[in-house]
Amino acid sequence: MQPATSNSRERTALRVGGLSTIVFALATVLWFALEIMPANLGFEDTDSPSVMLAFLRAHGEIYVYTGLVLLLMSLALTGSVLGAAEAFASRIGSLSFKATSAMGLMGAAFFMLAGGIRIWTAGPLLHIADLKAEWGESGYVAAQAASQTFLITGILGLGLWAVGLSVFGGRARAIPLALALLGVLPAIRLVTGTLGPTGLIGDSEAVWILSLLAIPGTSLWCLLLGLVLLRRGYASATGEAEFLPA
Repeated sequence: MQPATSNSRERTALRVGGLSTIVFALATVLWFALEIMPANLGFEDTDSPSVMLAFLRAHGEIYVYTGLVLLLMSLALTGSVLGAAEAFASRIGSLSFKATSAMGLMGAAFFMLAGGIRIWTAGPLLHIADLKAEWGESGYVAAQAASQTFLITGILGLGLWAVGLSVFGGRARAIPLALALLGVLPAIRLVTGTLGPTGLIGDSEAVWILSLLAIPGTSLWCLLLGLVLLRRGYASATGEAEFLPA
């Protein structure tokens, strides 16, 4: 009975992990669409605190929706990391893989913090701005700096998890080799995001293009991982495919 119970838990983990990863990938697309809404609605100078406060006053719900999507990304990434950790526990039992999962959970936590700032600062910022415009602008700069820091740190955790899963999962043949090789996409994002500010990799046009391509590339990697996990979770139940094939 124990093997059957174990297989059932792994199938559930595959399905939960697969569905969560697909939701996360789609949520990143929605988040990006919301992020560019200010410019699309005529508030083009998004670096200006006064312009963004005007956007908040006119379309504050979009700012809040962005935060809600970040919360969804946090919850979905948590399900992805825990689902993959449970599903691959018997194939990748190394301490390094557990550390990789911890990085993914860290990323999810920082996405939640970034989302919380977006949701619960919109109203207070407008109230402060009504009291004195300069106070509102200073408050917006502080909130934006905090949310961006949390967001970038969340992306760092996501990148570490994606690269770690690609390396350890590919080596153990727990995920398809093609998917493991595509782990170079989040790796590029990881390198450009962390080393870019130091100037160690330069600021050439090639680096800039690679950095841009790596953003949708990471979402694509997550989407493909989710489809792989979900397919295996249902195929193993129907006997159409061997569970976690090598």
